[in-house]
Amino acid sequence: MTPRTVVHIVEDLGIGGLERIALTLIRHLDPRGWRPHLVCAAGGGLLVPEAERGGIPVEVLDLHDYYPRSIARLARRLRALRPAVVHTHGHFAGVLGRAAAWWAGVPAIVHHLHTTDTTLRPRHERLERWLGTITARIVACSQSVADHASLIVGLDPAGVTVVANGIDPPPAVSRDEARAAIDNPDSPVIGCVGALAPHKGQTVLLQAVKRLLSSVPRGTVVLVGDGGERDRIETLAGSVPGWQVRCLGTRPDARRLLPAFDVAVVPSVDREGFGLAALESMDAGCPVVASRLGGLPEIIQDGRTGLLVPPGDPGGLADAIAAILDWPDRGRRLGMAARQTVEASYRATRMARRILTIYEEALDARLAA
Repeated sequence: MTPRTVVHIVEDLGIGGLERIALTLIRHLDPRGWRPHLVCAAGGGLLVPEAERGGIPVEVLDLHDYYPRSIARLARRLRALRPAVVHTHGHFAGVLGRAAAWWAGVPAIVHHLHTTDTTLRPRHERLERWLGTITARIVACSQSVADHASLIVGLDPAGVTVVANGIDPPPAVSRDEARAAIDNPDSPVIGCVGALAPHKGQTVLLQAVKRLLSSVPRGTVVLVGDGGERDRIETLAGSVPGWQVRCLGTRPDARRLLPAFDVAVVPSVDREGFGLAALESMDAGCPVVASRLGGLPEIIQDGRTGLLVPPGDPGGLADAIAAILDWPDRGRRLGMAARQTVEASYRATRMARRILTIYEEALDARLAA
């Protein structure tokens, strides 16, 4: 059988969870049945070289709006590629890509929701509802995201399918190698991976560490990621005497650093569609403390595969971190159970199989119409 083309459309190929999941999904498509093509609507990004090394065709179109001229340009490109399926990711790429795919007459359009986007204005929500009428299937990465899409945005829940994110097995890195990669920090090491943005809650983490000073007078907080909150976070770091706070910036090798963490913290305060950083930390066998928010309670079983705390609560976060640091055996048990959970339920191959089934169902429905 001749492989069919599927075009994935993203805004850009930065280092975020949406982009990494899109790449992971493409890598796991069955090459006997599918030929992938990746379109970056607005710009490239740090993950472009990784995609190209993996043999994934990447095309950057430099489109920064979804006015008719941009839609028409993308539609012309889609007509040339002749995909059986267009799979869009995120709001901007979803509007531009779905409108263009409809204009180009693409047989099946699939849209992927990766977060609970609280920034959408009423006109954006109306646009999403109209686009839902031309979209064969909408995929949500968690039940929390699916609920938000139906209850807040107003999408038909019957058209939204939950497919949990999946990841490849972790890199083979020892604790000593991971510690060396971050210059052998003072123990204990509390790690947090995520963009330095208000909703990610790194400031709450620093407030929690300040509450630990009487029992844990020294250690290291490792923040992997970058963003607009960096200056504020570096200023707050001075209020935690005895502790080093290391802002490592964006690191494509973030998963290789995880074995160095005694505790991985996901302190999100506003939204967390899934919690990919939590899943990757669990896969590394690292005990996780996370906010009881969004998709995080769907992947973390409180007290068995990690600890959940109320979002925005420095005291509760400090208590949960201390419960692991004071009882290392408990941390090891949590990490072991977490790794088993990822292996059983959150592998990339499992995610890809479910997505491929959605493609086939969407195409079959088109043929039957």
